Amino acid sequence: MGVEYRQTPEILRAEDQEQRRARLEEHRAHLREAFGSFRHTCQVATVHARSSKAIEACDHVFAASRTVYITLGDIAEGATNASAFYAALDHYWSAVQELGKAVRLEEP
Repeated sequence: MGVEYRQTPEILRAEDQEQRRARLEEHRAHLREAFGSFRHTCQVATVHARSSKAIEACDHVFAASRTVYITLGDIAEGATNASAFYAALDHYWSAVQELGKAVRLEEP
């Protein structure tokens, strides 16, 4: 998902509101496509996790990704400012770091 999210700032810079909305909706369609394999990966990681901390961290990544997606929809509709994306993205990357730490701490 992070690869897709890296494309978002360029879309958000579009000054024409209608163009930005159209590009965001197209981008969200790509995110929906990528989300299937992302969800599967999260499910597999949860099944193979050995600790509740790793399971919880994986759940946080999943939830944070959903928040980014919803935020992009709100931006496309004009219900929120583009800066909300960056806050949601920061939360997503923090959750990814939390997951990485939790996985490294698991016993082999």
